[in-house]
Parts: sequence; C-alpha cells; structure tokens
Amino acid sequence: GRHKQWYQRRVRGALALEHSCPVLVELMTYRVGHHSTSDDSTAYRSIDEVNYWDREDSPVGRLAKHLIARDLWSTDLEDAYAKECRKEIMTAFGRAESERGPNPLWMFDDVYDSPSPHITEQREQLREHLERYGDNYPLDKYMPLD
Repeated sequence: GRHKQWYQRRVRGALALEHSCPVLVELMTYRVGHHSTSDDSTAYRSIDEVNYWDREDSPVGRLAKHLIARDLWSTDLEDAYAKECRKEIMTAFGRAESERGPNPLWMFDDVYDSPSPHITEQREQLREHLERYGDNYPLDKYMPLD
C-alpha cells in the first residue's frame, strides 16, 4: 500500500540523487522457473500463467516497453540486444558444459546451515553407492569424490 509506495519513492530518490543515475525499483516479482530440478510448477499453475508473466509482465519487459514508449529505445535495439545476450549466454553455457561437473556429493552441501542427520545419512548412502556401483555412471565427467 502507501508505505511501500513511500519507501519506493524514498529509496529511488536517494539513489538517483546520490549517484546521478536512473533507478528501477521492482516491488513485485514472479518466479517464472521451477523452485528446483525436482519441482514441476505446472502441477500448481498453468503454462499460460507463466508465459503471461514471462512475456507480458516481467520487470525487464516493462522497462523495455517504457523506454520504447519514450523513444529512448526501440524494438530493433531490443531484438538485437536480446540476440547478442543469447549468443553470449550460449557461448558461456558451452564453455561450462565442456568442464568437468562438480563432485556429486556436493549436492548435499549448503542445503542447510549445518547438515541435518538425514542429509548426512543420504550423503553417506550416495558415497557408498558410488563406491560400489561407480562403474555404471560416467563419473569421469565429474570432479573426484572427496
């Protein structure tokens, strides 16, 4: 409500004055992707809903529309920039894919501030499994188990 609007104006104004630059403040966001690789968000929201937020109402898209409406940007510039960004991302993605993957046991790190007993148990079970059946997995594509 009013408090958020006041805060937004206050922060935006202070940053703009201090740094003599434009400031974009986004107060509401929408998670377009899944929470994790095990989450299928289409089970609780429609693809149409996700596409709407991704294509029609994303903060970046709104900013582009705003700049285009004020003749500070154009659809041609937007398309060229998007193409350039995609190329840069795909190049980085290709480089990353050519590297060895992380140690599979690392997936248990940083789940909690300190490992819970069930996480410690699962990590040890995976270690034992990979030591026993590791020949059945492409472990050469990953960093060695610690």
